[in-house]
Amino acid sequence: MAVLEQDRYEKFLTSLEPGATTEYVASVYDELAEQFDETSSKEILIRPSVIGCVGYDAPSKLAKIFEGVCNDKSASIVDWASGVGLAGAKLLESGFINMTAVDISQKSLDVAAKNGIYQRYVKLGDSKLLFKTDEFDAVVCCGSFIPNHVSPDIFYEWNRIVKPGGIIAVAMRKEYIHLTEGRESLFSEKMKHEMETVLGDLETKGKLELLSKGEFDGYYVSGLIGISYVYIVRC
Repeated sequence: MAVLEQDRYEKFLTSLEPGATTEYVASVYDELAEQFDETSSKEILIRPSVIGCVGYDAPSKLAKIFEGVCNDKSASIVDWASGVGLAGAKLLESGFINMTAVDISQKSLDVAAKNGIYQRYVKLGDSKLLFKTDEFDAVVCCGSFIPNHVSPDIFYEWNRIVKPGGIIAVAMRKEYIHLTEGRESLFSEKMKHEMETVLGDLETKGKLELLSKGEFDGYYVSGLIGISYVYIVRC
């Protein structure tokens, strides 16, 4: 079983540190994508352990949660911070066939394209206005609410591009927004505050309605807890 090369893993850790630029984070994922490409098989999408993601079950969990709230397999879905397509692959297995990948790493998008997971591939640049208002039926985002990656204020953009009645579904690690014994170093007071502020604002304004919020075991391995949020867009 392959594991992340030490230098690549160290660069990933550096991407979480204060001051890491968007360009640096993108370069880290470009390098990580090369390891996926070296594996060169859809097997990486079925068994993420082949690139070191041992027990990474969050994409499967999120796909099941999303399938429970969306019956339309032709729904237009944006997989935000899609990476090489781990979540998209699980959604594809569930029968969803109209998906757009969005990521800052072009090489990650290229790997996903080789495996034919999405219908569109969009590199995230400086402008957030990539899509039209009310263009999509849903947004999913798995594992990307971490320091220097996706910020909670992205919910405002998702609210804009998803049609009223559409779905926003997110899975993330609990430790980033809840102080957890033994994992105190991962807790981000800034992210917790921003998450509560942004979602509270959108809920208060009647733009988003919380359908469900839950925890699940096995985000990466047994005992590592994930949190899921599912919102319906109201306006």
